[in-house]
Order: sequence, then structure tokens, then C-alpha cells
Amino acid sequence: MQIHTKPSHRISVLLVTFNHENYIRQALNSLFGQVFNEPIELIIADDASSDATLNLIKEYEGKDDRFTFKYLDSTTNLGITKNYKRGFSACLGQYVAVLEGDDYWISAFKLQRQIDFLDTHWESDLCSVNYFVLEEDRFHFHPRAAIGNGHRLISARDLIADNLVGNFSTCMYRKTALDTLPLKLFEICSYDWIVNICVARSSLIGFLEEPMSVYRLHSNGVWTQTPHVEKLKQQLEIVPEYDNLTNNVFHAEFEVLSNRLHHKIQTANLVDAVAVMTPSTAGKISRMMDYLPPVLLSVARVFIPPKLKRLIVRVIQRDAA
Repeated sequence: MQIHTKPSHRISVLLVTFNHENYIRQALNSLFGQVFNEPIELIIADDASSDATLNLIKEYEGKDDRFTFKYLDSTTNLGITKNYKRGFSACLGQYVAVLEGDDYWISAFKLQRQIDFLDTHWESDLCSVNYFVLEEDRFHFHPRAAIGNGHRLISARDLIADNLVGNFSTCMYRKTALDTLPLKLFEICSYDWIVNICVARSSLIGFLEEPMSVYRLHSNGVWTQTPHVEKLKQQLEIVPEYDNLTNNVFHAEFEVLSNRLHHKIQTANLVDAVAVMTPSTAGKISRMMDYLPPVLLSVARVFIPPKLKRLIVRVIQRDAA
């Protein structure tokens, strides 16, 4: 007979880092500033940082009696998917919150409010929070969703259509949900989106509308550095694998997403083509438009994406000048 023992910590915080020395203090300060009067198991999953990230984390040891530090091996770079796999496995708490080393929390009550939600909402295995996106190079903040004081419930199908959860640093999971993630999930390139879709196969996601976290976009981030069209292509390529991973239960939703990504890629390619158009070519197009029947121009205005229309107008005006 298997005996289940009660976790020694009600909550584990999984700190995921890789070369985050410029950001880790802000992340840790937001964690250590949480108003939460229970023990916290802190799992440090550093993916072989080559900078001072780990040394900076060690400076926080002994500063707060609530925290028990547990370091995972940091001698080998595993990549984000395998790093999360071992991190989730190492957490022993009833609940698991994630904090990535270049993000930070802006509510001192984030952990408590998420625990309170999961304690009373058994239909949810994941509680996420609204967040600000920080575009660091432009010094620009904007909220991911409309700010409110309530919550909404999100299904896996909702998440496929729009990844409202957005990033791991907003998430708190029931450990039992993480333990039942399919092993195949960690054999392919997996990020927060597909992890949360898998969690939501048998539960709903609670989304607290108050912003409590900041997702940082910076020039050192791999995803931030990836060109827009390449991001879309990567998403499109991975959709069939995610569809298979979820046993085609959400095939219709993934098909809609694939069609939308195809359209975005085609539009982006057209925009790029117009952007590099030579003045002589732009002039020819402008003169050709003078001879097109008005009805064809009206149809074109309906079907050409607004962004492309604006760019065409700018190119033609550039040539006219």
C-alpha cells in the first residue's frame, strides 16, 4: 500500500534562471517581499549560467527564515524544456509558483491571493494573474488584459485561440497537475503555452484580473531577438506536434490557429516586399492604379490588411515626393 505524506511546504517557488545577472535582484526582491507567513521551498533551476546569476542568488541565503533553498545541478545546459521538467519534478509543495529570473512580481500579495483562489476553486488546477509587458528597449509598459478586481475562467480552447496566461511567471499550479503532464511534452520544444493547455485538459484556468507580475522583453532574450515572421513560422511548425500531444481533442481549434498564422505570415511577407520596393516600381504601381476600375479598387481596399495599406500609401507618397 502506498502511503501519501503531507508536503512539508504548502508552496514551492521554482526560480528558473539563465544568465540573468542584470535582472535577478529585482526578481528575488519581489519574491522575498511577499506578504506570506508560511515556509517556502525555493527551487533554483539555473541552466548553467556563465555570468554571476548564481552568486547573486546565494547572497539571499539566510536573509529570510521562511525560505529553504534547494539548488539543482547547474553544470550542464539542458535547454528550457528539460530545465522545466526537472524543476517541476523537484518541487515538493502542494502548490508550485514559477518565477523566471528576468521577470518580477509587483504585488506583495501575489502568492497569497493565488493560494486563496486555488484553495476555494477546485475546478482550477492553475491560477494565473494579469501582468504588464515591459518592452525594455522602448521603456514601455502595457497591461496584457483589461485591469479589474475580479477573475475569469479560461478553458484550453480559449488558450489556444489567445495565450492570455502569456508566461510562466504569472502561474501557480497544483503539484498534482504538474505530476500528470504527459512525458512526451518534454521531448519536444515546450513552453508555457502548451504546458498550460495540457493542464487545462481536465480543469479550468483561473485568471486574476489584477496585474501582479511584469513580463520583460529585452534584447538578451532569445524570443525577443527572433524576427517577427520567424516567430510566426516557429509557432506554425509546432502546432501539429501540439495537436498530436493533446490526442487531437483540440484539432478544430489548432486548425483555426494554423490558418490564422498562415494569413499573418503572408501579410508580413507582403509588407516586407512593399517596404523594400524601389521608387520606380512604386511609381509604376501608382500610375497603374489610375487606370483600374473603381470597383476593383474598392474590393482591394476591403481585402488588403490595414497595415499593408498604410505601408503602400507611404511608399507611393515617398515616390511622389
